[in-house]
Amino acid sequence: MKSMRIPVITLALSLAGAMTAAWGAESVMNLISSGETVQKEVNETKGAYDAIQAKKMAMAAQAKQFGVDQNKLASDVAQYQKDSAAVNQSAADFKNRCGADKKLNQDEYKACTADQQQINADVNRVNGEFPTLKTREDTLNAKIAEYNKSAGGIDAKVNDAYKTWDAALKKEGAWLDQARSLLVSDAFKSYGQKANCPSVGKPASTPEGADKMTGDILTCLKKVSST
Repeated sequence: MKSMRIPVITLALSLAGAMTAAWGAESVMNLISSGETVQKEVNETKGAYDAIQAKKMAMAAQAKQFGVDQNKLASDVAQYQKDSAAVNQSAADFKNRCGADKKLNQDEYKACTADQQQINADVNRVNGEFPTLKTREDTLNAKIAEYNKSAGGIDAKVNDAYKTWDAALKKEGAWLDQARSLLVSDAFKSYGQKANCPSVGKPASTPEGADKMTGDILTCLKKVSST
């Protein structure tokens, strides 16, 4: 009877060892899979957050430029109004001096003719400035209107993108806790040493540090799983 019990006991121990090894390998593979998923989510949500932040900064710079353009346009319009008033004054003075009801001598007539030519040139010059100023105003107003449409809710979008990224970071933090538990376990230590697994005694203090640690741990786990 004793001789029959030995192979039964031996078989049971062998099966137990095989089950433990299978469970350990499966846990490592699952950890690798979940780690890659979490790291991908962190990178994608960080990219989305960076993109919306960059858009907000670009829009702030655009708004600043709008202010510069508005000030320049206002200055040019003020100069146009000043020039227009000066031309109108010249025309009024011309009428007082050279109107049809005035009796002019030859010299006065020549002077009035020269003045008329200059006034006509000034009128054409000032009138020619108006379409350009109007086009600039219309173009700038259209750009500002389009900007205001796209700027609506930008702060909320930045906040939402940050929350999404932060949620992914929390998932990564939870995964790192799982990975640390495995790496420091007695059953895994020897495998981790052979695979040059990183030290996990000190948690990462920055998102960049956490991402690097995740990558280093994944590299080490893949080495272990391939052995």
